[in-house]
Amino acid sequence: MAKLNVCLKRIFIFFNLFFAVVGGLILGLGLVGRLFYQRNTAEWENQTSGFTVMFVVGGVTIAISLVGAYGAQREKRIPLIVFLTACFVACFGLLRLAVPAAIYHPMLENDMEGMFRAKLPLNKAPPGVQEVAESIQQTLKCCGLFSYTDWGHDIPNSCLCQDSEDEIEGKCQYVQYQSMLLSFTDPQKLIYKQTCFPVLKFYLSKAMDIFLGVFFGLAALALLGAVISAVLLAQLMKSTVGVPVVFSVSSLPAKRNIWSQPPKYTELYNEPEK
Repeated sequence: MAKLNVCLKRIFIFFNLFFAVVGGLILGLGLVGRLFYQRNTAEWENQTSGFTVMFVVGGVTIAISLVGAYGAQREKRIPLIVFLTACFVACFGLLRLAVPAAIYHPMLENDMEGMFRAKLPLNKAPPGVQEVAESIQQTLKCCGLFSYTDWGHDIPNSCLCQDSEDEIEGKCQYVQYQSMLLSFTDPQKLIYKQTCFPVLKFYLSKAMDIFLGVFFGLAALALLGAVISAVLLAQLMKSTVGVPVVFSVSSLPAKRNIWSQPPKYTELYNEPEK
């Protein structure tokens, strides 16, 4: 059997087992998501393609990882070649997604701002847009996308600062507004001082950073796996090169014709293991 570097071999096997576990987690998340969304028929139909991608990615990751671990453990060339090819394909695919995203990242904030400004004023936006805006305001404790005036004179209850601790911490402010019912008065509302767009922009930037970090990190790991598998293949092929074994032939009887003598040696080669 071929001899590989024991330390490198163990690192490679651990590397593959780790990715097999990652593939199992992806499959588990896909299964949990499927069971969660399957309760609602409409949502389930919209999420089918996403779960299919998770199942495929998880299954392929497990399969390739096990092939690589088997090839290293049994010191087989073909499984290592399959793993090497899969790593190069995965690295290229990840970079194909991550590089354009990194280039587009600086322009994303401007596009996002333009998309939100197109929805103003919020008090005249479609009901679906207003529901989403109010949900964001309740969750992030903010009012309006760029200003509370985005709601015109119809500031919703989701803008109201109802927590006394937030008021003490200076997160709230009083604003004047006109009321259609109380046209002779000038009432005030205590609303959140923070607007929503800066918070959304911050979380979007963090999400993009995480996305790019994960994709570039996985691409680097795939490249590392390819390099290690290439080194193991080089060691494997070097140790299985045919080595000539020379056997000497004993001297022949004196009476035989010298021209009929067999060769004085025979070369035998060890066949490379596949």
